[in-house]
Amino acid sequence: MHHAPVGCCSMTVRPLARALSPLPEESLPGLLLRLAYRLERSPARAARLCGLIHRQNRLPGEYLVSVPAERIGPFAAATRLNVEEANALTLSSFAAVYPPLASVRIAGSRNTTAARKSWAASISSRYCAACLSGDGSPVQTLYGGPWRLRWHLPVSYACVTHRILLSHTCPSCGGTPNRPTNTERQGLIAHRTTSGLHPAQCRRLVPNIHGNPATPCAARLDHDRRAARVSEADLSTLLALQHRIDQRLMSGQSSADAGQSASDHYFFPDLIVAAHLIRLSWPDGARYASSTRLTDLIDRHVFSAAARRHTPEPDERMPIAWVAPEDPAECAAVLVAADSLLGHEERDDAGMADRVRPLAASAFSRNPANIGASLRRMDVSPAMARALLCHTQGFYRAGGHRHARQRLPSRQSRFRIEHVPALLPQEWLSAHFDDLLSHWAQQTDWKVRHLRRVSALKLAEMSGGGTWPDCAKTLRIPWNTAQQSLKVIRQELNSRDLWSDFERSVESVASQLDWGTDRVQYGRRRELLSSWQVPADDWSELCRDLTQFGQGANSPTRDTATVLIWTHVTQGDHLHSPVLGTLRESGCSTQRLVASINQLRTPARKGSKRELLRRLETYSDLLATACDRLVASLQTGSLEIEVTAAHLREFKSA
Repeated sequence: MHHAPVGCCSMTVRPLARALSPLPEESLPGLLLRLAYRLERSPARAARLCGLIHRQNRLPGEYLVSVPAERIGPFAAATRLNVEEANALTLSSFAAVYPPLASVRIAGSRNTTAARKSWAASISSRYCAACLSGDGSPVQTLYGGPWRLRWHLPVSYACVTHRILLSHTCPSCGGTPNRPTNTERQGLIAHRTTSGLHPAQCRRLVPNIHGNPATPCAARLDHDRRAARVSEADLSTLLALQHRIDQRLMSGQSSADAGQSASDHYFFPDLIVAAHLIRLSWPDGARYASSTRLTDLIDRHVFSAAARRHTPEPDERMPIAWVAPEDPAECAAVLVAADSLLGHEERDDAGMADRVRPLAASAFSRNPANIGASLRRMDVSPAMARALLCHTQGFYRAGGHRHARQRLPSRQSRFRIEHVPALLPQEWLSAHFDDLLSHWAQQTDWKVRHLRRVSALKLAEMSGGGTWPDCAKTLRIPWNTAQQSLKVIRQELNSRDLWSDFERSVESVASQLDWGTDRVQYGRRRELLSSWQVPADDWSELCRDLTQFGQGANSPTRDTATVLIWTHVTQGDHLHSPVLGTLRESGCSTQRLVASINQLRTPARKGSKRELLRRLETYSDLLATACDRLVASLQTGSLEIEVTAAHLREFKSA
């Protein structure tokens, strides 16, 4: 006869003769403790009867997060529950509204350190003594009140019902409930083979002074009536945030509230990252603590964490910077300061970024580079992600490994990167940069062109995100050209401390683009004209009656007209036009074409040159209109046929 191995999930389980219905919000370990007490068995035996004991006689801590599919069925059958009710005893029921749980991975061969590090959960539970003492009903009088599931989450630090901070240690031995010894893998229940203890009794083993084997502390946690360590005013502040946290957590267990807005989705990730910033930049964020007492609690936590970092405990394996404060009062103080940093209930994205950015800069400067990179990789709101970007000399740069959030726009913009030309148009420069340019000692055309290019790169960063090389690539600006422009402008602005003036000027342009109704899609114009050339008939028409042009080396040609029209329509740099680019790629000289372009662009133009330029501008305006109409109508086909035919008829009539 074949016998299934011990702990095999295929074992047959029978419904318990004396089952207990789960209490509201009860956790899986809490229910097992009550079942064991009622059955007068150890928690390990109760778990075996429910089909939960793992190989090697283990009761894995990861079952708190979720019970494997092959075990949830037998457990539900043994406890007379359906599978949905059984899963509600695990933290998986919060995964939809508490993102850290959705990202944590706890396999059977791993311990639960990852869950603590990511603020997902702690196998050790905080508790409210009043909740554990029960509600006075016969069942709760006999077996105690619920060990609430959300007490395992770092963001649960207070009981709103009883208006008290949670406890995290035994009032008698000072131990942490369900914290294993250094030699024991952390399981779902500490000392699971010990029987006879009430669910609210401390299970920690206490050494015997006479050399006898250690025995359980057995102190009643539900008798813990230690006084609150904060004032009534502070308690009201802490409870207000806890109430909002609880509302979001409990909404995840209601099928009627399955939908979740973007702001709700980012509530916990933003709060956790803000808590990291409060701690990592401390005491820079002290102004966000609402009282001296809360400031002292954060100060105590930061000092203790720093001391542990330099003299870690023997079993300390995780970076102390990431783990949530164990003490509920300290955790509460940090989270309330973090919530204040974010802006309490009113999430003003721009204001939040302004508050977060200085603390982020301080935190990143004091800690290893991987700290900042890790925070920037977290799935936070766009406003928080923008605030975490490194900002230096007018531009943001991404740090750490490459990931999608590097392309996050640096501001909330109504315009998009395709609305940005490669060179800031002259009229935009005149309207928004006069004050900045008035501080320049030498305002040469060369420097102004670099300013127009750098301003375009900044607008691209605002609307499309990414580093300046990313933006340059999108705008089709050569990398070395963009780098040179940045070098020139940085020298100019640094020498006169004008970065704030530059940013205000570009922000003014961005605001105009935000509210404009006639934005030009320069990106689409660049695409449409990437291989375009003035048709031969059009070039003949443009030169009609201009007999003064000779056949000299620098006389304008059809290619000259193509480059100048492309420059006008796309607001790009003529040196980066497709025609010149093709010549360079083929190894041909560009000298003659550039000379003919420069001859027409010289300020001292008259006669036939002036007339040709006037015609080219008219032609360019009509071509630009035709391009925009083509984009608006989403037509496909040959640009040369559909666009030039339309504007040529208008040009001839003009």
